[in-house]
Amino acid sequence: MDVQAIAHRGYSAKYPENTLAAYEASINLGFSHIEVDVHLSRDEVPVIMHDQTVDRTTNGTGLINTYTLKELRRLKTSGNEQIPTLEEVLDLAKGQVNIAIELKQNENMYPRLEGKVAALIEEKRMANDVYVNSFNHESMGTLREIAPDLEIGLIKSDATPALFPYMEKIQASSIAMELRFYTEAFADECKERGYQLIVWPVDTKEACKRMAKRPDVLCTVNELELFKENYHA
Repeated sequence: MDVQAIAHRGYSAKYPENTLAAYEASINLGFSHIEVDVHLSRDEVPVIMHDQTVDRTTNGTGLINTYTLKELRRLKTSGNEQIPTLEEVLDLAKGQVNIAIELKQNENMYPRLEGKVAALIEEKRMANDVYVNSFNHESMGTLREIAPDLEIGLIKSDATPALFPYMEKIQASSIAMELRFYTEAFADECKERGYQLIVWPVDTKEACKRMAKRPDVLCTVNELELFKENYHA
């Protein structure tokens, strides 16, 4: 792990996103974190995919939660990969890399998502290897009630200090935001309060050079080799 950054959906610029191949490639490149997006299948197995439908990244159609895991296994991505389960990714990552788990909880689409993910992390004894976050801030409040000691965070494209009271309430430790809304002042305030600031996407030479001046900010990356060549803190 010689690159302190998050591989977004694995090495998603070169391999089918959110697949074991993409995660293996980012691990081999030495990235410290991989980012995974989690939904529930119809039989409530945590599975990895960004969208709530299978249309964009597989040869199937429809909502993920209308498929059982067995049915999802029959679908193929562009690289002829299968949709992985969260358990498979945790097994792959254990002892090698940290995992940023994003819960894709759209309103309350998956009522048992938080509990299923927390239980799996506990079963694998990987609480020290993961953090969990979401655009759905209520979901993180629910997760905190279920898992008092799990590291959690919030995601908001245009994050501001207005989030800090809620972060304190649920004991969140990180906030992820879009790079285009990033300011040095906000980064300073996060650092002062002890919050880990995360930005995405850092995918150009200019962005790498800019963020290299702030090694306290964790970068989320799609163009892994470009980042590795141009980010020099």
